[in-house]
Amino acid sequence: MGGKAQPQMPPPVDTRVEDAAAKAEAKVASEKKKMIDTKKKGMKANILNTGEGITEEATTSGSLLGGKKY
Repeated sequence: MGGKAQPQMPPPVDTRVEDAAAKAEAKVASEKKKMIDTKKKGMKANILNTGEGITEEATTSGSLLGGKKY
């Protein structure tokens, strides 16, 4: 009997290129996060006092620019 032929299945898709691109993007994202974390750590390491600020009174001299204190 003259029926229609069964459709052929497409060949399997090669996902190596997509996998390599995803791996490269993940690596770039990881390096970017690492750089940002390092930058944040550097900002925190340079703070010499706490978030409350300095609590004691600052010591100042008795005169302003060598003149009398008003």
